[in-house]
Amino acid sequence: MKSTFITWYPYCRRSDTIAATLGGSSHLIHYFEFKNPLHAPAKYVLQTFASLRTLRAERPAVVFVAVPPIFAAIPVYLWARWNRAKIVIDAHTGIFAHKRWTWLLPLTRRMFAAADTVIVTNDHLKEICESWGAVTVVIGDVPVAFCEAEAPEPCKGQRVVVVNTFSVDEPVEEVLAAAKRLPDVSFFVTGNLNNAPQGLVERAPANLSFTGFVSEQAYAGLLKAADAVVVLTTHDHTMQRGGYEAVAMEKPLVTSDWQILHETFARGTVHVKNTPEGISTGIVQALKDEASLSAEMKEYRKERRTLYAHRIEALKDTLGADDVAANDGLQTGTPRS
Repeated sequence: MKSTFITWYPYCRRSDTIAATLGGSSHLIHYFEFKNPLHAPAKYVLQTFASLRTLRAERPAVVFVAVPPIFAAIPVYLWARWNRAKIVIDAHTGIFAHKRWTWLLPLTRRMFAAADTVIVTNDHLKEICESWGAVTVVIGDVPVAFCEAEAPEPCKGQRVVVVNTFSVDEPVEEVLAAAKRLPDVSFFVTGNLNNAPQGLVERAPANLSFTGFVSEQAYAGLLKAADAVVVLTTHDHTMQRGGYEAVAMEKPLVTSDWQILHETFARGTVHVKNTPEGISTGIVQALKDEASLSAEMKEYRKERRTLYAHRIEALKDTLGADDVAANDGLQTGTPRS
């Protein structure tokens, strides 16, 4: 069953990996600056036409589309219904939680109910979608395949990588305050600085560096060299892609003290309050217990891969797709554009 995954982001390993697992193609379709509302009207029009061109060229039997934005699902749904294809919506947590999208929940509910299947990241969101009449499958973390790592520059002391995108739910100010408490630890904060709050870089302590948006090779190198990985959110029920990457690299993880994150990252992890004191104390613990936490992550990684395989089978069952040629989803050469 031929499948195509449409994603209106400039990058999305989740889409790439699910597409690869199902033997399909992944298309990252994006114009202009990412997360800039002023560009949205123009780029949504361009991305609509580009999506339709892609679907017309590939003519898949199953179309996957990532949301937000919910507007990406509209042309995909119309094409799928006109061409008698099935549609699967992969719902990222922001569609339920961020004010940028929650005002569109009436439209979201209608699109989800109309889709053949909706993928969500946890059971809480599954309950919400099922109450809307959607057929729902939970696929939280997906296996992460990194390209060849590029070694980072040497640093003073132990290395902590803070996986960050300057999203509204990331307590980056608290991270800066935590870094000031740990002057002998080197902090590296990822993320496109164009999205950073004004004056943030100037307020950073001497032991904290902002990497900017780096290549996949450089990003893989940062994580590989890390003594601990920090991924935080102030929003409950939020998918932590950076946490999954820490699991893939078998690195100690410091993440926020939400129940869903306790369930998702059950071992190899220190859960903290999103305060300077909580974050700094958790980092100290993760660095002190690095060897044992890394060993836990190694075992946990195997368990999560097995769970992912089961969830993919559940997805295929909802689509009646027994003939989908699934694999482990870890090849790095997924067809994409």
